Amino acid sequence: MSGPQIVILLVGCFLGLQLIFYFVITGAIIKKIMGPPKRDNDSLIEYEIREKKFDKEWLKIPFRAMRRQSRFGYHLHARLYMNDTPTEKFMLLLHGHNSSSIGQLKYLELFRSLGYNVFIPDHRRSGDSGGKTITFGHYEKYDVIDWIDELQKEFPTATFAVFGESMGAATATMVAAKDKRIRFLIEYCGFASFKALAVPYLKSEKLFNFLSFGLALNALVFYKVKMQEINAFEAMQTLNIPVLIMHSKTDKVVDISNAYAFIEANPKATVKFFEEAIHARSIITYPQDYVQTIKDFVAKAENNSQ
Repeated sequence: MSGPQIVILLVGCFLGLQLIFYFVITGAIIKKIMGPPKRDNDSLIEYEIREKKFDKEWLKIPFRAMRRQSRFGYHLHARLYMNDTPTEKFMLLLHGHNSSSIGQLKYLELFRSLGYNVFIPDHRRSGDSGGKTITFGHYEKYDVIDWIDELQKEFPTATFAVFGESMGAATATMVAAKDKRIRFLIEYCGFASFKALAVPYLKSEKLFNFLSFGLALNALVFYKVKMQEINAFEAMQTLNIPVLIMHSKTDKVVDISNAYAFIEANPKATVKFFEEAIHARSIITYPQDYVQTIKDFVAKAENNSQ
């Protein structure tokens, strides 16, 4: 073998190793975020008590456990809390990444006091639902729409609105864009797209752009997830229903830039910023302001839809 051939071979081997390393690293990132250790209910309750003033008395509130099979082949679980006063209005509460319906119980009495039955699903790989991965709304949005179909069969005259927190907010936005039965949307600390979520973490858009092909390919090959479907920004652009966008200016998990993107996508939306609260803690830091913001918005949204 001649000298030039050896050089070509070495360069080829070097580039091949770099390519393998690239896909191994991006694959590891995707595995970590889409397949984290699943929290059981006990550990989640302990976390909610420690971080979010969870009250164990909420667990004693009667609910109906609902179960069904996802169109994607795993089992799903949800909690249905019927209002003490009969009503046709249903509020869906969608939880965040690696949480469960238990994490949304802090909002239960607020929405029941506003006259809603409250439906809280466990997303895939969360709570008592199955599924191998969390997909940041890619599959979750279809599961939620199918749950609405299930509720509509049982309650033919039901009306629906949706509240989402963090990943649940992105999912709720995508659900509202696909399902015209949603009367209004409350979007709280959600991300506009996977890129908008990741770039502040990486502190470099160029680095994300470099990694994006490997992330997308790994997600598609191993988890059948199309990253382009994780796009709440485009969904927000299509909405013609009342929308409330809420975010904390000091959120370090989902950067405030995501809220600004949503405002750009939907300039007619009602907006509420909280000055100082960590991710998904505004109701803890500013309980009266948070609750009043939602009450005022719901009253206005209901009035506009009549």
